[in-house]
Amino acid sequence: MRRAACAAAFLAATSAFAVDQGDRLPDLTLPALQESAPVSLAALRGKVVYVDFWASWCVPCRESMPLLDTLYKRHRDAGFAVVGINKDVAAADAERFLKRVAVSFPLAADTKDAAAKAFNVKAMPSGYLVDRKGVVRRVHRGFTAETGAALDGEVAALLKEGS
Repeated sequence: MRRAACAAAFLAATSAFAVDQGDRLPDLTLPALQESAPVSLAALRGKVVYVDFWASWCVPCRESMPLLDTLYKRHRDAGFAVVGINKDVAAADAERFLKRVAVSFPLAADTKDAAAKAFNVKAMPSGYLVDRKGVVRRVHRGFTAETGAALDGEVAALLKEGS
């Protein structure tokens, strides 16, 4: 009985932190995957941000990561940031992936799935588009060419909005 109560409490706590459209971006700080400084989501407030959960075993990530890097390079001077949160357990798996699919935006590690649980990630990749006020405006689960086209327009529209 005690185990069932603990499990129910854990599941309720996990779902209470789920991030969806209209919610505020959690103020998480994660260890960097490659850089030395930790990646702070709170430090990005005031920018339009795309938080992307990805993994080396995720086939659609091979298409989404280059597109996100293109968007990042195109819009970063206008106040757009991308943070890639890697879900691989072993950093070596992520490093192998990045040798084939290099990106220039900051990457964080989530080896214990704490961030993925906080966001309630349900598919790979999962992306959260956040406005300058820190509010999640769009959630993308999975990735197709249509997702990429839609995201490009969504980023451009949010960059035109004031803070």
